[in-house]
Amino acid sequence: MANTRYLIDDVLENKLTIEPVDAEAIKEMQNKWDKVAKPIGSLGTLETYYSKIAAIQGFDAPDLSNGRLIVCCGDHGIVEEGVSQTSQEVTKICATNIGKGISTAGVMATSLGIDILSVDIGINCPEEVPCTLNRRVKYGTCNFLKQPAMTVEEFSRAVQVGMDLVKDSKEEGKNLILVGEMGIGNTTSAAVMAGYLLDLNAEAVTGRGAGLNDEGFSKKRAVVSMALSKFSGLSPVEICSYFGGLELAAMTGIVIGGALYKVPIILDGMLSQVSALVADRLLDGARDYLIPSHISKEPVAEKLAKKLDIRPVIDGKMAVGEGAGAVMMVSLLKMADEVFHKALKFQDSEVEQYERFN
Repeated sequence: MANTRYLIDDVLENKLTIEPVDAEAIKEMQNKWDKVAKPIGSLGTLETYYSKIAAIQGFDAPDLSNGRLIVCCGDHGIVEEGVSQTSQEVTKICATNIGKGISTAGVMATSLGIDILSVDIGINCPEEVPCTLNRRVKYGTCNFLKQPAMTVEEFSRAVQVGMDLVKDSKEEGKNLILVGEMGIGNTTSAAVMAGYLLDLNAEAVTGRGAGLNDEGFSKKRAVVSMALSKFSGLSPVEICSYFGGLELAAMTGIVIGGALYKVPIILDGMLSQVSALVADRLLDGARDYLIPSHISKEPVAEKLAKKLDIRPVIDGKMAVGEGAGAVMMVSLLKMADEVFHKALKFQDSEVEQYERFN
């Protein structure tokens, strides 16, 4: 069990180090795969990530039965600029439906026996949001064209929420965390963050999010361009506090928590990738505990994956959010698990053991 409560202050002050995932444990798991009567490595990256999960968990084979989907929810002041097809009120509605397990990702997760936790990190709503865990830092971010989205202290608090969610989940017996988000306007914030983190322009990082028409897309790209022209040489913390989202910060904390508490973190799409890149900039080596799922249709997604040195398995041009891609990845991993445990082994077949040459 994880008894130590790690603090974001120690992360920001470079007081913590990450222990790399045991490479020998991964190799041992891959050797076990080689005994399955099929071409060596023929399930590709599914075998790789299956082996990595086992190494992170410290088991002889992965335990995929105790997963939790954590969906971080928050509002964005930048919606004032017309960058989204819906208003902020939708965030509260969707967060509630996620908590009830009746949203897209919720239905998918329930079908696989995955626990669902909808977390209010910064929904702009004066009352409690039904069916969510209240970890609200503030009532949504500010419009970053007018003032910083949040203070550094608010960003730090949101990151700490994410770190603590991993700690609490592990202590509750959850040894696999899937990460998702909900926040109207958050692809605009994430696009700006990606632009600063990767030194890219608005055209390279701006997508249509949940489905903007041409007029809305033009407004969004103009907003991202204005934001990217404001500063140069920002630190990751400054990028996040000036332009980020509270739910994005919490996802950063979840990635950091995964590395510190040794829990595999299954990413979703572009938004979680941006948060993961921030996490790796704040805590070197945090990316080692990541399991990717899919490449979203957002234009910057492939560049983020390359920067994180991850190879997502699914390329379906999806834009669901909520962690839907992460849940799909678990379904594939569970099928791989069936093969690993139940498929014929070379020693029981009439086929000579294949050899690994690379």
